[in-house]
Amino acid sequence: MNWTKHISNNVALRSNKSLITALMTFLLLGIILIRYYQYQLNPDGLVYIKIAKIYLMGDYGNAISAYWSPLISWLLIPFLVYGINPVYVLFSTKVLALIIGFFTLLGIGKLSYKFEMNNTIRTVILFSAVPVVLYFAYSVITPDLLLVCILVYYFNIIFDSEYPNKLSNGLLCGLLGALAYLSKSYAFPFFIAHFTLFNIIHYFKNIQNRKKVLKNLFIGFAVFFVISGIWIGLISQKEGEITYSTSGEFNHNLVGPESKGWGMTHYLGEVTSDGSLTPSADVKSWSPFESWSNFKHQLKLIYTNTIDTISIYKSFSYFSLIILFVYLMFFLKPFKKILKDNRIYPILTVIIFSVGYLPILVEERYLWAVYILLFLMGGYLVNELFKHSFFTTRRKSIILLVFALSFIWMPVSFLSENINLDKEIYNMANFIEDQYSIHGNIAVNQDNKKIAVTYLSYYLGTTYLGQTNNTSSSQLQEQLKKYNVDFYIVWGDNNSVLNGYAEVTNGKINALKIYSINDKVQVEN
Repeated sequence: MNWTKHISNNVALRSNKSLITALMTFLLLGIILIRYYQYQLNPDGLVYIKIAKIYLMGDYGNAISAYWSPLISWLLIPFLVYGINPVYVLFSTKVLALIIGFFTLLGIGKLSYKFEMNNTIRTVILFSAVPVVLYFAYSVITPDLLLVCILVYYFNIIFDSEYPNKLSNGLLCGLLGALAYLSKSYAFPFFIAHFTLFNIIHYFKNIQNRKKVLKNLFIGFAVFFVISGIWIGLISQKEGEITYSTSGEFNHNLVGPESKGWGMTHYLGEVTSDGSLTPSADVKSWSPFESWSNFKHQLKLIYTNTIDTISIYKSFSYFSLIILFVYLMFFLKPFKKILKDNRIYPILTVIIFSVGYLPILVEERYLWAVYILLFLMGGYLVNELFKHSFFTTRRKSIILLVFALSFIWMPVSFLSENINLDKEIYNMANFIEDQYSIHGNIAVNQDNKKIAVTYLSYYLGTTYLGQTNNTSSSQLQEQLKKYNVDFYIVWGDNNSVLNGYAEVTNGKINALKIYSINDKVQVEN
């Protein structure tokens, strides 16, 4: 009997059982917790919902956006077939996120085998990844989780030493790269850079299979550019110029030296109500090479974003920087030996993925793929650590527990601290809908409540048109009429009165007044 094969099969069986149990745990917890995060909203999330609704109506021309990538909206469409009630649609985004999270966790399980670690460490990582992926799913409506899901399967292929041996690997990489781009436009330059570099590595590493590597490179890029090219053609036609996305340029302009950023005030007449899918902000086009001051501003951005990126790494785990430092040490060897060391794969990926954001801006959710890689990289290092005789079973257990807790602390803290996130907006909207007939176009008196009013507008099925200027009462009335405002919301200013119009709430909502612009009242002298 082949005892080596028997032992290997037993290990694989236990690993599969661990993965299945982790997946079932994820689904069970996800189903239990979904009710506590079903009201979470964010501005981009509303846009993805809006795009899905426009597709559902068959208005494909207006649904195409060069800024917001389409795949997350496409995946949401089947849910909308059964209804477009705001609460149901919002709940559907969480169900979709839970499904994507399930396949992300499955992908993490598969990717973990590219990192040498024993079954105990792998099992701990898989179960620890459950709250991490739940955090990805429920913290914000975003395509970033979808991007992570696709990338873990791509990494599973491209990190494999056997990558050159199957031409289907190149095809699958191209397909996954295209899907990643359709999820988030950042994946377009990332995939081109990453796929090119890793094929170069495989080319020099596999002397006997260089032709196969070149074939995989060609097939991968052929599939990638054919699929991506269709979407690029559609958005380029709409924009009137060749572009793979406008988000990178827009976000770069957003952090320009003269930009006021997202915090600008949107006044009446500045917020479109015609279904246009273009982000609004006070931005000006700029280049770091236009002037010395612009170049210094760009260098400052890179420095600031580097510091922010390091802080984000630390928020994932306090061990993140140690993990990165140790992995960088793997490059301290002759070049030929570096190429043969598979341990450089994840650290190269982390570097490429992170560097792309440094010239523009970086947010924590942008680096979720790095979060997963750091977790797995740390698992490998813990496995190496445990090979030393100093670590007894007790010491191993303590270290493994501390390691796992360091990675799940942030997501668990977020989930526990944000139960029923944004539910108060839903309750307010529900009360307003039950008590008053609010419809049509709405405006608000102060921009610091713009997001809250946007969420109210979503639930009420109205259109938010922006904030009014600080003008006299007569000028205010002219503005409201000029832009066909049906209801004017005065938030947090109980001393503000819009004379001559009916206040429909009669003071029943704290710090909120809603005036019906179409209903004038007799004002007593």
